[in-house]
Order: sequence, then C-alpha cells, then structure tokens
Amino acid sequence: MKLTEQQQQLLNQLQDIQLPDPIGWWPLSYTWWLLIFMVGMLLVGFIWYYFDQKKRNAYRAEALAYLHALESSPNNPYQQLLEVNRLLKQVALTCYPRIDVAPLNDQAWLDFLAKTAAHIKQPEQALTILQRAYQPPSQTPEQKQADLYALNQLKQYAQAWIKGHHK
Repeated sequence: MKLTEQQQQLLNQLQDIQLPDPIGWWPLSYTWWLLIFMVGMLLVGFIWYYFDQKKRNAYRAEALAYLHALESSPNNPYQQLLEVNRLLKQVALTCYPRIDVAPLNDQAWLDFLAKTAAHIKQPEQALTILQRAYQPPSQTPEQKQADLYALNQLKQYAQAWIKGHHK
C-alpha cells in the first residue's frame, strides 16, 4: 500500500503513545496494611502456641530423659522396676489431681494408666510385672531372663504412656 505525501506527513506528526508512570508500592493501600497485620498476628500466634506447647510438655521431655538414663544405670532389674513405676506415678501426679492419683495401686493404678492412654496397649501381665519388684530376686537364669524381658516391656509401655497420655 502506497501512502500519499500528505498521508506520510500526517503519520510523521504522530508521536508514540505516552505511558503513565508505573504505579509504585508506596504508599501501601489499607488492604495491604491489613494483610500485613493479619500475617503478623498469625505468626505471633503460631510462635506463642509453639512455646506454650513446649512449656506444657517440658515434664514429658524430662521424664523421658530420666527413663533413658535408667536404661544405662547399674541398678538391678527390681530396682529399675520400682524406678519406672515411680516415674509413671510422678508424671501422673504432674498432670492429674493428686487426690485422683496418689491413692492408686495395683489394678486400680493400671486401670488409671489405661484410661488416660486408651490407645496405648498395656503389657499383658502388667500387674505381675509391677508386683515382681516387691518379690525376692530370682535365682534361675530363665527367671532372670524373664524379669529382664518384663522390665523392657514396662519401660516401653512407660515411654509410650509418657509420650501419649492425655488429660
């Protein structure tokens, strides 16, 4: 297509389209300030929740550390049975009212442990295991092996209960 001279002159007089200056970030609109505030509050809330949970569960961490220290202690299995049971009682007293926990023993104590952590399976002969600590030490190697197995079962249950009990 051929342009006439007059058309060409008119085209030459046209200038490029002038774009407006780009819109800057500052000052921010009220919506952005609201979004920044909401995200900040969420962040503060999450941090507060994290530290609150850490503080509330500090007794669990301390009890688990003590339980792991028991594994390397030179105490005999009967003494360790007593210590594990004492640790369970101490953790329970930390979380639950003293009047509900302190008088419990034998089957009532095991029922309480089962009730507060129903999702954790108790050892089959938990009562026998706990009572074994108050009996004279066994003399036969088979019985000693059975006692060590029972102690390990109780330690595993104690660890699971400390981690998973609920109020």
